[in-house]
Amino acid sequence: MPTDRSLAYDVRPPSIADAAELARLHVRVWQEAYRGLLSQDYLDAMEPSGRREEVWRARVEPFTMGSPATDGQVLQVAAERPGGAVVGFCQSGPARDDDPPQPYQLWALNVLAAHHGSGVAQRLVAATVGDRPAYLWVLTGNERAIAFYRKLGFELDGATLHDERLDCVDLRMVRA
Repeated sequence: MPTDRSLAYDVRPPSIADAAELARLHVRVWQEAYRGLLSQDYLDAMEPSGRREEVWRARVEPFTMGSPATDGQVLQVAAERPGGAVVGFCQSGPARDDDPPQPYQLWALNVLAAHHGSGVAQRLVAATVGDRPAYLWVLTGNERAIAFYRKLGFELDGATLHDERLDCVDLRMVRA
């Protein structure tokens, strides 16, 4: 259910014009959310331009053309009203793991820290996952995110995943 503050945002499919802004937002959110949880050298080296913009253009394109090639994936962005900056995004789709606890997965939820507590993250999850059974992976130590996902009915199930590239451990949360 949207809160009064969350109504200050449009939640919508992305456009190609959003790609560069999403690349910048993605980097900024990671630098805000994962400070102290991931290598600071890694976070400082993240660049929002060049290759990351290309990746975001490719990521956004299927959702802008009404293509059935999205294979059950959903990508939504949140932008300040009216016609303002993109402040977050959420993507979900069929489970990507070999032995998933649920058939659907919340792949990514990223919202700028200045917009935490506004209700926009709940609206993004509602627009991508709805109330269906799903699961997600959250970085160990990201207590704010864990508490947020618990409010949405997700619970830690004890499964972990070591990310060798980032040298971190993710925890699985599941909603029945």
